[in-house]
Amino acid sequence: MAKTRKEESEVGQKNLIPVWIIEDDKYLNGIIKQTLEKHGFSCKSFFRVTDVSEHLKTMPKDKINAVMLIDYLLGDSDAFKLLSEINLIGCSVPFVIMTGHGSQKTAVELMKLGAMDYIVKDDDFIGQIVRVLKHVTEKIAVNQKLEESKKQLKTNTIKLKALNEEIILQKIAIENEKAKTDKLLQSILPLKIANELLEKGYTQPREYKSVSILFADVIGFSDLAKSSPAIELVTRLDNYFYIFDEIIEQYGLEKIKTIGDCYMCAGGIPEENTNNAVIAVIAGLKIQATTLSLLGENNENLPRFRLRLGIHSGPVVAGVVGKNKFAYDIWGDAVNIASRIVEASEKDKVNISEETYKLVKKYFLFSERGEIITKRNYPIKMYFVERLKPEFSADKEGISPSKKLLSELNIKQGVKYY
Repeated sequence: MAKTRKEESEVGQKNLIPVWIIEDDKYLNGIIKQTLEKHGFSCKSFFRVTDVSEHLKTMPKDKINAVMLIDYLLGDSDAFKLLSEINLIGCSVPFVIMTGHGSQKTAVELMKLGAMDYIVKDDDFIGQIVRVLKHVTEKIAVNQKLEESKKQLKTNTIKLKALNEEIILQKIAIENEKAKTDKLLQSILPLKIANELLEKGYTQPREYKSVSILFADVIGFSDLAKSSPAIELVTRLDNYFYIFDEIIEQYGLEKIKTIGDCYMCAGGIPEENTNNAVIAVIAGLKIQATTLSLLGENNENLPRFRLRLGIHSGPVVAGVVGKNKFAYDIWGDAVNIASRIVEASEKDKVNISEETYKLVKKYFLFSERGEIITKRNYPIKMYFVERLKPEFSADKEGISPSKKLLSELNIKQGVKYY
């Protein structure tokens, strides 16, 4: 609904800034005040420079809301002295200058000092005062709004900056947590499988035609558990398994799990390769040799472990099981046969099936065992691996592969093992 002229006038009057009339002629001061008040201005009269200075001293400097209408000549003073006084007090008040005829040059000088306008005292100067002050009032109101907008913009900018910093910090925190989660998942699962799970949210089980499964089982662990403190026994077992982890990492095998005192890993998963049987046997020899070397430790209080070790090669299915606690595992007859191979092994030996033997016979020396009856009367032809053939060995014991063999099998060792 459109506003009436009266309503518009009332709105305009509400926006008028109070006027301080600084004029030493009391009669003229009164005329100006009366006229301005008729047009809605709130006015206060001053007749001397000292009156204005004293009034300013009583007011908070940041809460002065007024415009000064200053006569250039003020008895024994003038506008320049008044402005100097105000400046010394540390105030900033907008002002308009009134000058007599021939004083325009002085008015221009005062404009340079910050006057918003000037009025020449002629026959119509009272009317000019009303028009000029209304214009100045509007200009001050616009400037005030502009300053408020600048302050609000500055405040919003600071808030936005703080919000952006908070968002960045939250993003970094989220990324750090994600990195920790990713790292944890990658430590639990093979890297390829972990990345697939992170990318898709699931992984598909996969069939592998030829995987070599290695079991290493501690002999007499139950008897050791009866004679050794449980904490020392588990800590010692953890130390051994940690070393096994380093060995299989060196040769690119994948740890599947530990089942009590039994360590299980496999070659050829999740990345297929044609040399996984040879690599598994090399790792088996290294594990047995390292376990034997630990028997020579001086600390008699530590439990001593001896291993049975078995390897079998064959087809498996591999995949991730579990909802909250993921586990990468393998299934198939090859896993069951590998379990029987290790059960039929002997102390400090690497026992392999005929299927594995066919894949590695070029590189190792063996003791043929013939068919061994396993659980459920199941006969399996087995071999003990004695060592690497001299031409493929880097040491006289036949444990470490030569550079020639590593190159031939395209084995890139991940870590150095002492």
